[in-house]
Amino acid sequence: MRRLLPKSLFGQTVLVLLIGLTVSHLVSMAVYSSDRVEVLTLSGGEETARRIASIARLIDQVPPEWRDRILDTVQSPTLRVALGGDGALVPQPSEDWRGGLIRRFLAREMQAAEGDVVVRLEGLAEPPVPSGMMNSMMGGQQRHMHMGWFSPRMVEDWPIGAALQASVRLSDGQWLNFAAAIPDPPRLWSAPAILSLGLMVVTVVAFSLWAVRRLTGPIRTFAQAADRLGRDVKAPPLAESGPVEIRQAARAFNGMQARLRRLVENRTRMLAAISHDLRTPITQLRLRAEFIDDVEEQAKTLATLEDMEAMIASTLTFARDDALTEAPRTVDLPALVGSLCDDLADAGKPVFFQATEKIAVTCRPAALKRAVANLVENAVKYGGCARVSIVVGSGEGGVAIVVEDDGPGLPIDELENVFAPFYRVEKSRGSGPGGVGLGLSIVQAVADAHGGRVRLENRQEGGLRAILEFPR
Repeated sequence: MRRLLPKSLFGQTVLVLLIGLTVSHLVSMAVYSSDRVEVLTLSGGEETARRIASIARLIDQVPPEWRDRILDTVQSPTLRVALGGDGALVPQPSEDWRGGLIRRFLAREMQAAEGDVVVRLEGLAEPPVPSGMMNSMMGGQQRHMHMGWFSPRMVEDWPIGAALQASVRLSDGQWLNFAAAIPDPPRLWSAPAILSLGLMVVTVVAFSLWAVRRLTGPIRTFAQAADRLGRDVKAPPLAESGPVEIRQAARAFNGMQARLRRLVENRTRMLAAISHDLRTPITQLRLRAEFIDDVEEQAKTLATLEDMEAMIASTLTFARDDALTEAPRTVDLPALVGSLCDDLADAGKPVFFQATEKIAVTCRPAALKRAVANLVENAVKYGGCARVSIVVGSGEGGVAIVVEDDGPGLPIDELENVFAPFYRVEKSRGSGPGGVGLGLSIVQAVADAHGGRVRLENRQEGGLRAILEFPR
């Protein structure tokens, strides 16, 4: 069932609105139809009772010799009238409330006593012929038998809802017996009801699409702005427009982005100032090291100073975050990675690149090249070699640069820790360019700037696999 539901907030909201309003509309239609059927049935019954009362008054007032002709005249497919000596209907022990209303209405119209009027109202499927009326009609009124008792087969084109049977005592003691059909009011699934439901569904869908899209639009905008902020802290701010809540959220987002930008700029300026201040004493120490008479001690001092300069250079590279300042452009990714691997291979390093067809990607070439170089140099340094390949379709349609080595790999709990700045698994490893624990941090910063990610995993056959994924 969950697989059939829309995954987006937009689709789920429209579905909930559509189902909820459709169900409520159907329930309302059912309740309305039930009440409407009752009301129209009673209305039709009262109209029929008024007609019966008029005929009964007329028959009661005319001379007996006129009654037969009048009875012949008032017969119709939906009304049968017969005159007999006995009542055709036997009062029921429990009277239906609708029949009771019609009986009292008919008695009031006739100004007759309660016992002079008998009424039975029931749904008409195939109404039986009451024995009392049959006997009455057969006793002295056989010339009216050709009209018969009322049957729905006689009025196939008439929408029958209920059968009203009535017996009225005339002033001379005879009973005037009636059988009438009450028209059936339209039911729930009538053509107008289906048309109303269809119009409601179309209207709900149209307005829901408009309203929900208007409500979820700012969410998509915020998602795009958050993704853009993760790539570039200097991205343009959000437009503060729309409802009050949306403007407040956009204002808060823009304030957060401004604070992050100031934080990054302050960090960069601080590290640049520290690096500048450190270069001066390092230069002074280098000059003083030239006056050390012990050649071995002098070499150690100069090597230490070179390590310090390398650390400062790496720190500045990490702090400047060049991946956010370089302008993106479209390049051929295999050519970019292949040229880097060729240069390292020409320098005598065991680097192997699996060539592939041209893949155009939009990226920051210098930053991406530096990130791949860090992964390859780590693989060569700690894994003995580096095998580089490119996989298309990784990470929801993006592209991935994969670097594998044959080293010992990493402990499971260290696969995430190595991305922390200045973190090294082996504290005894020598420093130098990329050896101060900033290489993978720089790779992660480049991946974030491209809207991607970098992850490490141990290979089953041994060694480590580094995967740098980013959208094309």
